[in-house]
Amino acid sequence: MLDVLVPSIVALVVTLFSTPWILKVSRERGFVGKDVNKPDRPEVPSLGGLGILSGFIAGSFTLLVEDPAFETIVSAVMLSSLIIGLLGLLDDVLNLKQSVRAIMPVFASVPLAVYSVGHSVISIPFVGLVNFGLLYYVIIVPAALTITSNAFNMLEGLNGLGTGMGVIMAAALAYIGLRGNGVTSEAGDLAIILAISLIAFLYFNKYPAKIFLGNVGTYFIGSVIGSIGISGYMLTALAVLFIPYVIEFVLKARTKFKGISFGQVDNDGYMHWDSFPNSLTHVVMKMGRMREYQVVAVLWGMELVFAIGAVVLQSTVIRI
Repeated sequence: MLDVLVPSIVALVVTLFSTPWILKVSRERGFVGKDVNKPDRPEVPSLGGLGILSGFIAGSFTLLVEDPAFETIVSAVMLSSLIIGLLGLLDDVLNLKQSVRAIMPVFASVPLAVYSVGHSVISIPFVGLVNFGLLYYVIIVPAALTITSNAFNMLEGLNGLGTGMGVIMAAALAYIGLRGNGVTSEAGDLAIILAISLIAFLYFNKYPAKIFLGNVGTYFIGSVIGSIGISGYMLTALAVLFIPYVIEFVLKARTKFKGISFGQVDNDGYMHWDSFPNSLTHVVMKMGRMREYQVVAVLWGMELVFAIGAVVLQSTVIRI
């Protein structure tokens, strides 16, 4: 635990100091988006994910310098995540085709696949330990990283939503890591660094948001969470943590992925959605009269339940 103290402080400081600068530059260069969930629809800078990226990379590199034993796992996680973070940044700037966004994470998974050589076993609830052999490296690792990075990008659009979901998911992986040993423990340290970076960024991203994550943020967070789960051999937990995103995928698939997560807002700031839900955000809006931050809080609570389930199922081999 103490070995991650200084890296966490570095991640916190870098995120807190880099985000205001990114906010200023994004606004000056025109990288802004309308906050459509507010009655006055203000323009908000949209490259905030670069602050999280900066904090996490700085903290992870500090961890590597402090203990070179982390070299293989830190290198694999950083390289895969940086590639996908770059993909997100290019998408923010160039508006890439959906096919490109879907395929690129497959190539970004190569460092994680190489790192994982020698370990191809997954603990599956109600089944036990299953050795997938070669399929683990050529199918499961690429698929896991592609799904986590793309799925995280789907459930976003409300102030603080993605950042808070990321905090909860990273905290669950950190808890599992702290209870484990070897590479699982090392992955847990990286999850702590990610959680700290996200908490620092949440100060700027919470309601009312001063800056948005942008695609660089959503893709990067999803890829780091995926990379930590893969490198720390916590795939069961990863699957449970992403159940809300599976539901989101199904809802968005009904619209051929043209659906939105935004809501309709009245002059008093209350949100509603009158049609069939395109997103989990709409499902929550239909539960009652809520403001944006209340919708976000409900979704955070939902993710917290799955996080607890992820910890239990990852830590216990259940058979019938």
